[in-house]
Amino acid sequence: MEEGDGFVKVASVGDPVAARICAALLESTGIPTRLHGEALGPYVMTVGDWAVTDIWVPRSTVDDAVEVLTAAEIDNTLVLADRSGAVADPGSLPMRVIAFVVLLFLVDAVVRALMRVF
Repeated sequence: MEEGDGFVKVASVGDPVAARICAALLESTGIPTRLHGEALGPYVMTVGDWAVTDIWVPRSTVDDAVEVLTAAEIDNTLVLADRSGAVADPGSLPMRVIAFVVLLFLVDAVVRALMRVF
């Protein structure tokens, strides 16, 4: 990995277990990986788009990672990402913000309901 080498999304997998297998395969070839997806959080969601897990690798290793993933044929839900090299931060996805806001509204509703009871 080169210094200042940002991570880019190289693939999306519809099954979090298959994504972990892909990451292990990439790491066994010396390619560092990061996984990001709602299915990896504390509240595991494995239905529809919530089950999708993204695989991120350093920009300098994208070609090697695509070659490894294509050759492996691990999962039929593997979708290779756009190889334009667009950099994004996997920790700043809007889904986490939306989930947090929804959680706040739910907590507020529960607290208001409990205040009426007591």
